[in-house]
Amino acid sequence: MRTSIKILIFLTALLAIQAKAQQPCDLVLSGTIASKEGEPLPGAAVFISGSEKGVVTDVDGHYHMAGLCAGKYTVTIKFLGYRDQQQSINLKASQDLKIELEEEDEMLQEVVIEDKFKTENETQSISVLSGKTLDEAKGRSFGEVLREMPGVNSIQTGPTIFKPVIHGVHSQRILILNNGIRHEGQQWGAEHAPEIDPFIASNIVVIKDAGAIKYGTDALGGVILVNPAPLPIDATLGGEWNMIANSNGRSGTASGMLQGGSKKWDGFGWRVQGTAKKGGDFHAPDYVLSNTGFNELNYSAAAGYHKKKNGIEAFYSHFKSNLGILRGSVVGSVQDLENALEREPPQNTQDFTYQINNPRQEVSHDLLKLNGEHVEGKNTYRFQYGLQINKRKEFDVRLGNLNDIPSINLKLYTHTLDLEWLHAGTKTERSVGLNGMLQDNNNIYGTQRIPFIPNFTSTSAGAFLVEKFHAGAWTIDAGWRYDFKHYDVSGFDYKNAPYHSQLNFHSMTGTLGVNRRIGKYMQFVTSVGSAWRPPHVAELYSFGRHQSAGAVEYGLLLGGNEGVLDINKTDYRNENALKWVATWHYDREKISVEASGYYNYIFNYIYLKPSGITQTFTGPTPYFNYRQTDASFLGADLSAFYWLYTSLKLTARASLLRATDETNHDYLVFIPSNRYELGLRYEKAQHKSWKNFYADLRLKYVARQNRAPQYMSLQQIQALEDAGQPIPNFDFMAAPDGYFLCGFSTGISHAFGASRMDLKIGVDNMLKTSYREYTNRMKYYADDLGRNFTVGVKYIF
Repeated sequence: MRTSIKILIFLTALLAIQAKAQQPCDLVLSGTIASKEGEPLPGAAVFISGSEKGVVTDVDGHYHMAGLCAGKYTVTIKFLGYRDQQQSINLKASQDLKIELEEEDEMLQEVVIEDKFKTENETQSISVLSGKTLDEAKGRSFGEVLREMPGVNSIQTGPTIFKPVIHGVHSQRILILNNGIRHEGQQWGAEHAPEIDPFIASNIVVIKDAGAIKYGTDALGGVILVNPAPLPIDATLGGEWNMIANSNGRSGTASGMLQGGSKKWDGFGWRVQGTAKKGGDFHAPDYVLSNTGFNELNYSAAAGYHKKKNGIEAFYSHFKSNLGILRGSVVGSVQDLENALEREPPQNTQDFTYQINNPRQEVSHDLLKLNGEHVEGKNTYRFQYGLQINKRKEFDVRLGNLNDIPSINLKLYTHTLDLEWLHAGTKTERSVGLNGMLQDNNNIYGTQRIPFIPNFTSTSAGAFLVEKFHAGAWTIDAGWRYDFKHYDVSGFDYKNAPYHSQLNFHSMTGTLGVNRRIGKYMQFVTSVGSAWRPPHVAELYSFGRHQSAGAVEYGLLLGGNEGVLDINKTDYRNENALKWVATWHYDREKISVEASGYYNYIFNYIYLKPSGITQTFTGPTPYFNYRQTDASFLGADLSAFYWLYTSLKLTARASLLRATDETNHDYLVFIPSNRYELGLRYEKAQHKSWKNFYADLRLKYVARQNRAPQYMSLQQIQALEDAGQPIPNFDFMAAPDGYFLCGFSTGISHAFGASRMDLKIGVDNMLKTSYREYTNRMKYYADDLGRNFTVGVKYIF
């Protein structure tokens, strides 16, 4: 009898084991990772302890882990700046699990969390700037903040205008989404900075490959997502106040935010925010940079109502700035121009002042957004409408009463509409969407000059499909997109004779990406994608002096005094790019290493080619012609950190880039040179009532750009023009020498009950090095910034 019972127990156990072994491993664990305040945490690592299963959260804090068997697991979550968390689950069916993380007491240094993170797509190459590390960078302009990220640099015009550069390209080749809305201003100018207040952002995500296909055309270099924090869902009143002072320019910044909910209407939240900045003339190490002061005033308001299946939000923001342009960049004769290229200090250098004179820019940007979402089972439906009004005035140095009249006065209206359907299956995810945009750009009458760019209306529409597949440690995604764009252009040529043109452009693009987690510590991500953009109206029809650039520019269809070219007989084409990115990441407790390589080949690349010297009312001025060529961008981004001791960390970073004009076997202008950084940081979590102490020493070396067009003197240029000979690709001065910069910062926090105060002190260019940045358009006339001390206070309540 006992033997029969033993046999029965053995057979039962054997059948149970066999049944378990035959269970299909097709369960899904998904959900969101958020802070205690409900803010989604993009880039959090979620993995099953003791296995190779692991994913990272997208820009909404969402994760999706497929191919799991039924059973008991320990889920571990890691996110920089927050405490690690583990949670045990008994997975019997596919489960949705939301986890909230507590903020870490230690102030962590890493500003950039590189490609192991994802936004909408795990196979994309991205960087994330968020949390305390974003707070350390605030107080600067939007373009300056982005320079902290590997692979991201800037084209600048003096000390106040910074335009982001991703993997060597900028302006129309970078797409910026401000709170989900495609940012549209007069971004065709290399000296036109994005009209965005960094204090509005909770996190900034940079997608550095062409695979951001859902966001639209123009993303040849990448996409920048500026994401505010989600609106609060409880009735508690809270906010923060920031005060920042800088010695260089004697500038000050004040920014405040207040937010709350409603006891009466559960799910209702609101927020108001504002920033004011004022600064005077900046200074190089040895002299004042006259007329480089600035004023800025920004504010925003948001309100929304969210339930489990539905949500709707409204958002409004206003940005306004008044920026001076270096007075020494204005010249009156050929001899003055030659002297300006060699003279130090620049001519017209005066004592420090807060007054802003011509040349200068006045820019304002208004954004209104309405969006909604409905969730039905595994399907999510989203809509979004945006209205933007961009006003730009550029004031030149003119005679008499004309000095008070802008030489460029533009007003741009942009309407956008986006529709998207998302479906989350067990092993697949799908996103289908439609995008539409209508623009109306007008020159405001009264400048008493032929408009630099013509009036135009633009209509564009696009459709996309993105599929994502999960298979164990692999994630594969593929995407497709089609876009159409129409221009209706009306302007005046060099004889002030009117012209009218209608142009149509269209193209299809695609992307394919793969993510493979290798063991517990390594991950490999690679993607290849195509992108395109039509020539902008400014690249086709610009004509005359571009004041804030200090140059005369001629478009592809309006070349100098030849009149408007026949669009049917002129060879101008879309820019088309094919970009490949691969990233390897190794991450352990004490060490993290990352290497990312990329190759971007752009067909029909449009650029401004230096062409010579021309006479204007203000004197001889460099002039540039838009040209097209095939160009390649080959580069690598490297970053690593290593904990030498418990509280001491060593960091290293490098960005390498090699750009080539493939058609003419030449170099391209304004390409960032190679740069290398080392950092040493000490951290102490707590000392009595003080906590989050840190001290950070930074060393940076920027190499000379040896792959720059040849230098030609004004006499050589004039001689070739007088002889009627073609002028080769050149620059007006040789590339500046490389330079070495040293910086230091320290900070500490103090808690007052539920409130907290953060203090920080820093110094940039600590050794007061004289240098000129190759990508600074004012390098022809003056040195870059000297030493700058910063003091900041942040109070959170």
